[in-house]
Amino acid sequence: MTTVEAIYEDGVFKPVGPIALPEKQRVQLDIRPLDADALAWFAEMRQARERLAAKYGLFPDSTPDIAADRRRDG
Repeated sequence: MTTVEAIYEDGVFKPVGPIALPEKQRVQLDIRPLDADALAWFAEMRQARERLAAKYGLFPDSTPDIAADRRRDG
């Protein structure tokens, strides 16, 4: 499962950052409003991710590899 921060605006959920999904991919949303502590934590993690990306470059998206491994084990 992936957690995505989004903003609800004009009847649409808009992700705060990029999402690695193909166009028109159907998903199921679990809606939980974020409190101030959660928002602060997300901001810290975003900054940490940006620092790591600046220092080491972007990490590859391993989601397809993980999904393939799970299919093999099942």
